[in-house]
Amino acid sequence: MWKLLVFLGVLSLLTACKSSPHQIEEPQPSPSPPAVPEPGPIEIKEPGFTITSITILQADLINTRMELSLKIDNPNVFPITLASFRYELYGDGNFWTSGVEKDMAVVPAQSSSETSFEFEMNFIGMKRRLLDNIIAMKEVRYRIAGDMELGTALSGAPHFRIKFDYSGNSAVLK
Repeated sequence: MWKLLVFLGVLSLLTACKSSPHQIEEPQPSPSPPAVPEPGPIEIKEPGFTITSITILQADLINTRMELSLKIDNPNVFPITLASFRYELYGDGNFWTSGVEKDMAVVPAQSSSETSFEFEMNFIGMKRRLLDNIIAMKEVRYRIAGDMELGTALSGAPHFRIKFDYSGNSAVLK
């Protein structure tokens, strides 16, 4: 009988010590971050501009100062630079002056910027009627033509060369 008791004791020990089978946990893959789309090519749009005014600043009998103001609209997602502005100015059908202005303005991305510059016009060789109109502070008819170059800091991005030809009336200011 003692054998039976020993056998039952060993059997109960074995069943009491029985542990659950060892499970090996496989590592779970870490969740990957959401896919970020690769940046596509940047759409490059041509800037726009408007000559807002040409003003004759009354001066002396030989030379007079003038001021040209313009507004540049940048629809792009990067800034642009007004690298050069080449112009020829005519008044009352006669050539007045010409010139080139450089590095005039930086226009922030998707924004507008206004800039202006002054230049001189010489009355020698002009018709007397034009001088009389300026002295009388009457408006003077003008035409301005030329081109402007707008650049970007992006490598491989084009420079924009925009031709223009505008006409209007200019106020004469003291």
